[in-house]
Amino acid sequence: MKTSQPAPTKLRPRGQLPVIAGVVLGVAFTLTSAAAQLLPGGPRPPVRRPIDDELAAIVQQRRDRIAQLQADAPGERCHPPTARELARLLVMDGQGPLARRFADAYEQRCGDDPVIRTWRDAPLPTPRRRP
Repeated sequence: MKTSQPAPTKLRPRGQLPVIAGVVLGVAFTLTSAAAQLLPGGPRPPVRRPIDDELAAIVQQRRDRIAQLQADAPGERCHPPTARELARLLVMDGQGPLARRFADAYEQRCGDDPVIRTWRDAPLPTPRRRP
């Protein structure tokens, strides 16, 4: 009797190619989707920070107070507390040249005041860059 040799086995069983292709496509789809979420999708809307509203309110209050003090004309009455406040507010509002003129006129009319002289000689603020 002749013994028949067993049929050679295939290295890759049938039916696994669609499974492997499905897994590869699923991984590729997942990675593509994740990459698409990381990329910006167009122009970003401007960021409105809550501190911007608070700073705008503070600036408006300071300008209102400057207008009120200028209407009261503290330089003509020689009232040091209000004149000092006006000089300080003018410098803080970025109106350094106006603060210098006010301080010079006040000192000519009312005499030397070291606080007003300090605000007159204050450096002008430099504008800040936004990040």
